[in-house]
Amino acid sequence: MENDTTSNIPVQVMLFSVLRERTGERVLSVTIPNSETVESFVDRLAMAYQPIADLKSVVRVAVNKRYATANDMVSPGDEIALITPVSGG
Repeated sequence: MENDTTSNIPVQVMLFSVLRERTGERVLSVTIPNSETVESFVDRLAMAYQPIADLKSVVRVAVNKRYATANDMVSPGDEIALITPVSGG
């Protein structure tokens, strides 16, 4: 039996820095349930995209232009960004 509250909604995830380079993508189109935690969202992305899995331990997630914690929620319509550390001189 299907539950209407688990329908998947498309969202776009912006990639920056090395994630953009390694995936060759600026934006990923993925689906999410009505809402889920940042941690479960990143876990699902890591299973689908090896570059995200490789850098999962250092990836920061921003939701609506604010850094998010693992327990924050991601919902349809949110602006989601995956950010890796950068270095330079």
